[in-house]
Amino acid sequence: MKTLTKAGSPKQEALEIVITELERSLMVLEANYQKAVSNLSLLRKCVETDDLTRLLRRGAFMVKLHNLVQNSAAEGREVHVMMIDVDHFKSVNDTHGHQTGDVVLQQISELVSRFMRPEDLAGRYGGEEIIVAMQGGKVEAQAVAERIRSVVESHRMVSRAKVEFKVTLSVGVASSHEFGFEADSLIGRADAALYRAKSSGRNCIIVDYHEVVAA
Repeated sequence: MKTLTKAGSPKQEALEIVITELERSLMVLEANYQKAVSNLSLLRKCVETDDLTRLLRRGAFMVKLHNLVQNSAAEGREVHVMMIDVDHFKSVNDTHGHQTGDVVLQQISELVSRFMRPEDLAGRYGGEEIIVAMQGGKVEAQAVAERIRSVVESHRMVSRAKVEFKVTLSVGVASSHEFGFEADSLIGRADAALYRAKSSGRNCIIVDYHEVVAA
């Protein structure tokens, strides 16, 4: 004996069509939302990133540094700020040209980035100055600063005229353990330490404004 299947009512069929169309519309909206989120992320990265070095712009770095300092204070973790400056950079521009100077900054920025963890911050503070912020112990921060200094010192730069030359860095490091959880204060102390590094013969690291780590 055959069982007869009763067809749905016109009203039920219309509702099913509406539901199907709504589901399709929802899928399109979800796809567009994900695309918008991706585009927003790319746009934010473009706004925050320095065109030449691909590091954070100064303004973006400062916002992130303030957040890092506040979070670190709440978590009881140390924060270290490094001010990094290319020694005799004006001489590089005068000798090899400003375009070569730009390449030097790009290559140094790439070398610095190699030692950055995802949670660390690296930005272009101004001109040839690079600023780094990281959590961790003082010894760890000092070791990172030394690795950056060392790898740049041994790296061969090449001018547009295919002339090889080398550059060195001076680095100043300040720690929240010594100077407290205040972003501007840490930057000021790191900058003062950098000044002492340059006054001490360059190509060296001054840690917390009183400890010299010779090259």
